[in-house]
Amino acid sequence: MIVFKLPLLISLISTVQSHSKQALKFHGYDTSSYIMIDPDMSPLEEAASVCMWIKKLTYDHHTGTIIHYRTARLPDVITISDNLRMAVLVYGHTSNRVRPAKSEWYHVCLTWSHDTQRVVVYHNGVETGSKTIPGDWKFIVKDGSLVLGQYHRTSLMQAYFSPRHPFKGEITKLNILKRELSAKEVDEMFISGICSDYENSLQDDIHLSWETLLSDETEKHGNVRPIDLSCPDHTHEPTKERATRAGPTTKKSIVEGSTEESTGCADRWAILRLPDFYNKKVDTGVIQDLENKTHSLEVFIGYEITDDLKALLLIQHCDTDYSDNCEQDWAFLYTPFFQNQKVTADMIKEMRRKWKLLAEFSDHVIDDALIAHLKKHHCTTES
Repeated sequence: MIVFKLPLLISLISTVQSHSKQALKFHGYDTSSYIMIDPDMSPLEEAASVCMWIKKLTYDHHTGTIIHYRTARLPDVITISDNLRMAVLVYGHTSNRVRPAKSEWYHVCLTWSHDTQRVVVYHNGVETGSKTIPGDWKFIVKDGSLVLGQYHRTSLMQAYFSPRHPFKGEITKLNILKRELSAKEVDEMFISGICSDYENSLQDDIHLSWETLLSDETEKHGNVRPIDLSCPDHTHEPTKERATRAGPTTKKSIVEGSTEESTGCADRWAILRLPDFYNKKVDTGVIQDLENKTHSLEVFIGYEITDDLKALLLIQHCDTDYSDNCEQDWAFLYTPFFQNQKVTADMIKEMRRKWKLLAEFSDHVIDDALIAHLKKHHCTTES
């Protein structure tokens, strides 16, 4: 077996801005698919962070190992599983309260430094677990092997893996950094999104880069293969505002004064918090539903959006025994952008422009991070 020994002191950081982002897919049926690296971990002795995006393709009862760094002295120095039942950095498992869903991208970071003596687990930008490490403990840098996709049974550079823990799924933007990232940096990394170039701002701190792992020089065994991510045809600087995690919007929350969608362009994205759209993937069905609502409103160009018009829409588009759920479908009309405003051709045109923009985020989940991104980068004084 030929194994490529990486010169980790010089990370291969790509500076090319490309819309063709890639992930690595592991088929996870057996122990044949993996990447093995003979690492120099010495820069991590005092501090480290491990971050990545993950899409697991198995259910929660299966624990697939995404990354495992094992030394002759300690079996788990870095171990991250796809269901986060294993989250180890430096020493000992760090419990966390999250179990990610199948077939959905999520973001994970583990951070640690000798100064803070604390390991922190972040899921989608939010701290979900932590552990205090003994003050004299440092990152073990000698006599280790780093494996992606399998749980390694030896610290030697040998393909000897546990058959119980192969990883089936996709990963992207896996980077190991030689310092402890702050909570703000982790949150910004998540909010910026899977298709952003946020990691370029950290290139001086990256010890093992995603570009290095993705490159042809890093040998990939079995059925590990690169795949293209579905990314919009534009990129942005990292989002600086923090996404709240308030959950779906209801008519009641709007009427009682929710300030999340308060004024201006941001109001026009309030519709995405409705139960029909929130936490759903952007696909043709979602876009068509938004277009159907726009078309229904277009019929009333020249009319004011009053309670009478809302009642008429409910009669036309809900069953005779309609429930609260149906009423929530039209709750966006209670936001300031629509409430008591006249339906105009410009309003309808603006709505369709936004749905066309949203379609560029195909396969993204409509969550707080995406809504924050849209409000941050797609609200102008003209719209």
